[in-house]
Amino acid sequence: MSPILIAQTIFAVVVILGGAMAACGCSLAYFRRVRMQRPAIGTFNGRDIVFLCVFIVGLPLLYLVMPGWALTGFLIITFTASLAIGYRSLVPPTLLWIGIGVLLGADIWAARTMLGTVVGWQVFWAITSVIVLLGAVSVVNLYVQGGMKLRHVVVFAMGLAVYDAVFSTIVPITPLLADRFLGKPLDPSIGMSSGLLAANIGIGDLLVYGLFVVTAFKAYGKRAARLALATVAVFGAIIPACAPLVLTIFIRGEINVVVPAQTFFGPAATLTYLWLRKNGPERSMARFLASTDASGSRTEPLPTTDNKRSPDPTNTRTFPHPAEPTKASHAPVGAEI
Repeated sequence: MSPILIAQTIFAVVVILGGAMAACGCSLAYFRRVRMQRPAIGTFNGRDIVFLCVFIVGLPLLYLVMPGWALTGFLIITFTASLAIGYRSLVPPTLLWIGIGVLLGADIWAARTMLGTVVGWQVFWAITSVIVLLGAVSVVNLYVQGGMKLRHVVVFAMGLAVYDAVFSTIVPITPLLADRFLGKPLDPSIGMSSGLLAANIGIGDLLVYGLFVVTAFKAYGKRAARLALATVAVFGAIIPACAPLVLTIFIRGEINVVVPAQTFFGPAATLTYLWLRKNGPERSMARFLASTDASGSRTEPLPTTDNKRSPDPTNTRTFPHPAEPTKASHAPVGAEI
């Protein structure tokens, strides 16, 4: 076993575990404190799982055939939408759009001009990681606050477990995607490099991990969230990062590694869900909001009593815990889910 592979594995554990825990922790903090101003997309149900699976399978094929300028344009639209939806209740519109423009512009500029040096790569990865982390937190909460349940996430994770195994080893689409995005603007992953060492975790994995932890918390509370976090850490980050030490099928060259993380995580997530289900049925969003787990402040647009005027999405206020007395006559957003 080469020393460089051991060093690469240690570096990968740090980067992948850090990225996964950051995505899960930030998604959970957002979920506890912010109620999203969601678009009118209805409540999440089983049909959406089918759509997600088809989307996940088909999108990589589209990525591989799109010209570079079209791929960058598509990613700009995708990240702009996720950031705008997720943070418009927290940041005034002018600052929000300026911030989005600066972040995306800085990432594109770094990818075009700074990748010839070690420091340049690190700056690129730092900017990209911030964008991807913010986008993942937004999308996770859009789904969970839209009604996604833990059982939905487990079905999704098992589907991705099969997908990852097939398209990483039998039909090598995942390695081709890794090569396609390397050094390109808005690479949809959290990563870092240091000399010859480099590691990253894709936004698809981050979304699954964040969804798993947040839906576990919504369904069964803090202890379930801690168990979900441990499952993500061990089976979603540490084991996949260490897998190339014993499974050489994931190694290309000396230290170029592409591991199907969901193949390890999906079965573990399923077993964790089956264990948690012994505690009874999952809580709905309304039951979660009425529980002591829903502590902290949450923001949403102020309602208006003037039928001639529409609500100002930038005008927000803090609502108390649902159990506290309040004079508001309306239910918290999400209570119908």
